Amino acid sequence: MTSPSDAGLQAERTGLAWSRTSLAAAANAALLAARELTHLEFSLALFPAGLALVVAAATALYGRHRTRVLRHAPLPTPLAARHAVPVLGGAVVLLAVVSAVVLLV
Repeated sequence: MTSPSDAGLQAERTGLAWSRTSLAAAANAALLAARELTHLEFSLALFPAGLALVVAAATALYGRHRTRVLRHAPLPTPLAARHAVPVLGGAVVLLAVVSAVVLLV
């Protein structure tokens, strides 16, 4: 339960969480791209960096949308995002697995 002094901070915390996640995915994209571009040739090895960039963009866009939704009264019913959070969460997990495989190969 939120206290009266905490009212309105849910949207801010949500926005910050989405921003951190998209920033982490973008940093992952930059590091994967930098690792592959040191070879001065383009190949399918850049695919993980592209995947990370897509995940970062999707996370940032959905995060902005979700923050806007939570800032307006009345709050949506249901409050929890049913589809986007599991899909984006799965994409982040997939990105982590792909990044691990790339780094181990």
